[in-house]
Amino acid sequence: MTSCPYLRLKIVAGLTAWLLFPIFSAQAHVLQLSDSELDLAGNRATWIMRVHIGNFDAFFKGADDSAVRDFFANRAKIMLGGSPCQLRQAEIARQPEADLFAWKGEYDCPKGEAPLEVDYNMFFGDFNHRHVVKVKAFDRAFTETFSPERTHAQFTADRTSRTFLDFLHLGLEHILIGFDHILFVLGLVLGARRIKSLLWLVTAFTLAHSISLAMATLGIVALPPALVEPLIAASILCVAAQDFLAKDEPKLKLMLLLTFGFGLIHGLGFSYVLQEANLTRGNLLLPLFSFNLGVEIGQLCIVMLAYPVTRMLASSLGGRYLPVKRILLAAIALLAVYWLVERLLPGSAA
Repeated sequence: MTSCPYLRLKIVAGLTAWLLFPIFSAQAHVLQLSDSELDLAGNRATWIMRVHIGNFDAFFKGADDSAVRDFFANRAKIMLGGSPCQLRQAEIARQPEADLFAWKGEYDCPKGEAPLEVDYNMFFGDFNHRHVVKVKAFDRAFTETFSPERTHAQFTADRTSRTFLDFLHLGLEHILIGFDHILFVLGLVLGARRIKSLLWLVTAFTLAHSISLAMATLGIVALPPALVEPLIAASILCVAAQDFLAKDEPKLKLMLLLTFGFGLIHGLGFSYVLQEANLTRGNLLLPLFSFNLGVEIGQLCIVMLAYPVTRMLASSLGGRYLPVKRILLAAIALLAVYWLVERLLPGSAA
């Protein structure tokens, strides 16, 4: 039978390995977005698609323009009323000033009514890629998120619930694969001696990043990723170092102020997802709300899973819990330093 001390050692080793896993990833954020606009007017449809030049060049290296046009034509399909639309004309162009590649397709559709159906099958070999399409059809505006698991969408008169679920999922997914945001929350969890203090800190973090996410997405505040991303890494390092060095529980008011300030920075990081989605102001409020709700649900899941584990370790290890906690905090700090250096290097910002 496995002894208790050995089981505890395995738990600590497993947690440390999980914390160190992201160091083998080139970026803490691996969710990449492209976007497009699809307009349907009568029996004519225009689809303008934009992808990052880096993604485009990685996939189409050495390909000529005709091969690129054929690829897009075969993987971007439209149907109206159950009948396929025919691609009449296609144009491709580089937009180096915006770091984008653009494809424009013009379609002739049969005379028919809803639904409008769209197939999108271009992910450039990146399973973390997501594509956001803004559709104007039937005198309404819709938003859809495509992924490798979801390549088909249907648009009718009422798509509000689908848009809500799409961006809820996008927000949830973003925080659960955003290792830097996860480690910041874990730093708060490890530093909290009482559940009441933790709840206050998480509330301050939530309020702050909700404010900055909304302000940045609406264009009220604008800071470049080259500044925000290193600050996010620095916030993780600060929280981990504070918890590592603290002999007593820090003053709650001070920690609330720090957490609120760091939350504002993390919210700016969250906002880049919606900014890359290129949503228009009139089609923004529902995606903004549902994306933020998804982030909050993911954050709550992290706290609900991590806090009981820390309490279990504290209860079972007794006086030996402090060195175990410091090992975990040191691992978090090490990753934060790694990301900080990486993001300060020239050309490291996305």
